[in-house]
Amino acid sequence: MEDLEVKPLFMLEIGRQARVVALEGGREFRSRLVAMGLNVGSEIRVVNNGNQTGPTLVALGNSRLALGRGMTQKIFVVEDNRQ
Repeated sequence: MEDLEVKPLFMLEIGRQARVVALEGGREFRSRLVAMGLNVGSEIRVVNNGNQTGPTLVALGNSRLALGRGMTQKIFVVEDNRQ
């Protein structure tokens, strides 16, 4: 089995798919993400990465979530390399 590289969400390129492996914020941060449907184990796809300044847009099932840069630095993912 290959080693999986865990990285913050903001580092993914547009079109990349990943699985959320950790949420590194406080209780309110994690609760907010869970309320939006984003939790450890969620499969996501980067729709737009905000060009390093704006929000990152991710697809989560049939939903789209806009996440601020600070949030994407606290969401850790493993890329799906089967793409």
